[in-house]
Amino acid sequence: MSDCTRTTYRVDSTGKLGEVVAEDPAGTVWLRPPGGGAEWSVQPDDLRVPTADELKTARLLSTPVGGVR
Repeated sequence: MSDCTRTTYRVDSTGKLGEVVAEDPAGTVWLRPPGGGAEWSVQPDDLRVPTADELKTARLLSTPVGGVR
């Protein structure tokens, strides 16, 4: 799922939103919650592109306090 690395966020089959941080040689994709936290692994077939509202949430959660990156 190499196209996955071009898009920052994905949603897994449980509805959990994550930032793509890695993809291993076997194809497993590693995600991290927006704003930080424990990473988890997902098979590419269990991922989808987030909706506009989900992306908005991800950007909000990953913005540092004070709103400056």
